[in-house]
Amino acid sequence: MKGQFESELYSKVQTGELAGSATAVQMPNIPCKLVMFVAMSDNATNVFIGGSAAVTVAAGTTTTTAGYMLDAGDTTPWLPIPNLNLLWYIGGASDDLLYIALS
Repeated sequence: MKGQFESELYSKVQTGELAGSATAVQMPNIPCKLVMFVAMSDNATNVFIGGSAAVTVAAGTTTTTAGYMLDAGDTTPWLPIPNLNLLWYIGGASDDLLYIALS
């Protein structure tokens, strides 16, 4: 069985930082095939990633809007997605998110 990176070659690597925001922000228009996110290790609060402008910070209740939570220093697995702009994020005003996107 081939591994994820053996089945396809990636010719472009893009990295960047998304500034923290206490309101939901759409990610930039960056076409890709895979992306990985890392919450900055010095973040004071969690960052949440979701699929719409309705993404919210988890509040300990049943909801369909709470995003995927990243604590300070947490990393997502590689996520297959065609463009970063399909995702939104929210957290604290000074809690940044880093990404590496492969295409």
